[in-house]
Amino acid sequence: RVNHRAHIAFSIDQSGSVSDELLAVVFEWLSGFAKFASFTVIPFDHRVFEKKVYEWKKGEKRRSERVLCGGTDFDAPTDYVNKGRFDGHIIVTDMMASKPKRSNCQRMWITDKNGLAWKKAAGNETIMVLDK
Repeated sequence: RVNHRAHIAFSIDQSGSVSDELLAVVFEWLSGFAKFASFTVIPFDHRVFEKKVYEWKKGEKRRSERVLCGGTDFDAPTDYVNKGRFDGHIIVTDMMASKPKRSNCQRMWITDKNGLAWKKAAGNETIMVLDK
């Protein structure tokens, strides 16, 4: 009998266009998610900040932290996740960049209501909208 836990990546867009308010809402939501599971947090803008990638362990509490502020490129976190052994990839963003390359695992998007104006980046992938 095998006990498999999904290895999920949360890529958090920390580009200059992402508001501190959206980041705070996202970290609050992730705190709730951490009550049930561990997951990997990947901060990015036009690149992944590998020194700040971490595993958010089940039951941990963490504060919102901005570590980048450049432009946005969704290929950066997609490449990072494609090189790893992830079962799912969730990109948290304001959606203000072009559509990324293909993901090797299922990918979905989390944004706020303002991000829906840029939903072309997600193509036909699932988008979840956070209420502030």
